[in-house]
Amino acid sequence: MAFEKEEVQRNHVEVVEHLHSPVVEALSLMAALMDAKKNEFAEVDGEKVMTELSGEAKEFIATWPKTLGLGFSPLLNFLLPCPYFYDVREFVDAVDRLSDSAYVYDFFSEYIPLSQVEVLLDSPSSLTTFEETILWDTDEKREAIIEFFMNIKEYRHRFSSLLLEINSSKIFQRALDEKKEIAEKAKKEVQSISMEPLALAQYVMGKSFRRTSQYKMFYFIPTFYSSPGRIRLFNQEVCIIIYGCAVPLSDVMDTSKQLESKLKVLADGNRLRILRLLSGQREYGAKIAEYLGITTATVSHHLELLKKADLVQEEKVGNIKYFTCDKEKVDQLMTDVRTFLGR
Repeated sequence: MAFEKEEVQRNHVEVVEHLHSPVVEALSLMAALMDAKKNEFAEVDGEKVMTELSGEAKEFIATWPKTLGLGFSPLLNFLLPCPYFYDVREFVDAVDRLSDSAYVYDFFSEYIPLSQVEVLLDSPSSLTTFEETILWDTDEKREAIIEFFMNIKEYRHRFSSLLLEINSSKIFQRALDEKKEIAEKAKKEVQSISMEPLALAQYVMGKSFRRTSQYKMFYFIPTFYSSPGRIRLFNQEVCIIIYGCAVPLSDVMDTSKQLESKLKVLADGNRLRILRLLSGQREYGAKIAEYLGITTATVSHHLELLKKADLVQEEKVGNIKYFTCDKEKVDQLMTDVRTFLGR
């Protein structure tokens, strides 16, 4: 007997929102103030905002244990359970309503299992019996984590107060207005890219995601103060992409192509050995071929590619062409790569 069944499947609906968020900017600036590593795009405004902060806020920033190495994006994690993007007071009120266990769980990016969080809230010193993790792999980190759990309510109060103070800063509010156009331009640029939401998220982040799910909501949020970094916050239903807008995304794409072209030239053992040889002395093609044990024609091909990448200089003495490594250009390439990677 033949059997035929028609199933009607509900289409997966994805909602996509592009927005500039004062809450994210305030959180990003606070992160720059709290972190040991300075963000050049936040540093100038951060120093000015610091002059308007209370003594208590300044003391908190100065004493927060930088050794924890959190990056510093913990409070951005609260955008998932508390999606208030436009009003800092509403965001803070929502975060304040979270239980201590939920707060800590999100603060540490769900890295500490909720069951362990509850144990540590009840007995912070029990951390010494827990298996070592990257969060507490040194005595200094362990002491800081234990102290955090012992004074969780105080820390919660001080983080909320600091964020509200930053938002109340006249300098911060003025900077928001001044940078609005930059953020709006970045938002429109990303919004104009014709891609499915998940593909767009990966494109903006510059990598493929190892963990994904059937997201129902995508947020794409440009921020000046997180520049040039990119952050993804996600759970089973929501994916939030926060991307630096001080450097346009198109510039990032162009730079990546330029770096790719030059790095491809270096992705060859013989060309690397040629550069190494020419870093210490000036040589001509036949001598390079003898050194490498390859033909002069092959050396000529490699030198031509290195010259096009501006990594080698050519100098003609009589009828002989001599080559040297352009150390300044090589150093600049390495610097450009580190800058592009945000290091």
